[in-house]
Amino acid sequence: MITIPAIAIPDVELFVLILVRISSMIFMVPIFNDKSIPVILKVGISLLLVFLLFPLLRHQGHPPLFAGGLVMALLAIVRELAIGITVGFMAAMLLASVQTAGQLMGFQMGFSIVNVIDPVSSVQVSIIAQFQYLVALLLFLSLGAHRWFIKAMNESFQLIPLGGFSLSNDLLQMLIHYSANIFVIAIKLGAPLMVALLLCNVILGVLARTVPQMNIFIVGYPLQIGLGLLVLAFSAPYMVAMFQGLYIKLFHDVFMIMQASGNG
Repeated sequence: MITIPAIAIPDVELFVLILVRISSMIFMVPIFNDKSIPVILKVGISLLLVFLLFPLLRHQGHPPLFAGGLVMALLAIVRELAIGITVGFMAAMLLASVQTAGQLMGFQMGFSIVNVIDPVSSVQVSIIAQFQYLVALLLFLSLGAHRWFIKAMNESFQLIPLGGFSLSNDLLQMLIHYSANIFVIAIKLGAPLMVALLLCNVILGVLARTVPQMNIFIVGYPLQIGLGLLVLAFSAPYMVAMFQGLYIKLFHDVFMIMQASGNG
């Protein structure tokens, strides 16, 4: 006779809350948030991480969060969802700054009308912006940043107890400050190319005045594209080093955000 082990209500509660927090992070962080990745794969990775973390968190104990009824249970689930959305928002802001830099570069090079569909956001972006985005994702994987987020998922249960997320003033200020850095990072990434093309436009303007017989439009467009690609190639090591610093800072900021969320 097959006996089915009894399942305690606190264990079900713990499992559900861990699953909500882990799955919300998986669906929001880079690479995993790509629409080309099947949902069943994301769910499978979430369940695998939950089964790995559940025995460790089960022995730590936690107060009954569902004892207050349906309203308290929904509130606890919403708080766990907010943690994953907050962490994913920070990573999305960083990649948005990369795409913004690519948009600025593409506009300066004359590629503003050469757009492709971004599979993540399903909107049209400049081909240079998409190139920058793909390079950022490749560096994300090569640096092992996806493993940093898995580590952050584990550490989040120590920094933010289950149901302990709070939207404090410190957290809001951090998120606003991080959002404002989109344009700062974009300008830093696009600065070499933008300065080079600005000098190119100045030189072309002087030539248009001194040699009016020259068709500056026929000469200018190929020159801007060629110079832009050349500067983009020479500035690649600079961008790689900057991406590395940004990812390290992102990982540090994620822990700062989780500490602010748990101390609110």
